[in-house]
Amino acid sequence: MIWLLMVITLNLSVTPIQIQYGEVIETFQTEHDCITRQAEFFNNAKRENRPIPANFNLGCVPLKRSIM
Repeated sequence: MIWLLMVITLNLSVTPIQIQYGEVIETFQTEHDCITRQAEFFNNAKRENRPIPANFNLGCVPLKRSIM
């Protein structure tokens, strides 16, 4: 299975909340590698005193494919 590290920006000014932008920024062979990279991103932001906006989401998503 391939794991996608995705960033999604939400539009918080509308109801219901909508996805404003989404992008796959990296792919990984294991969930562990993806989660490690995600943690590195947030650790680097904290170390650099870089605030994370409320509408910013970063997460690992499995890409399940079947070959017919």
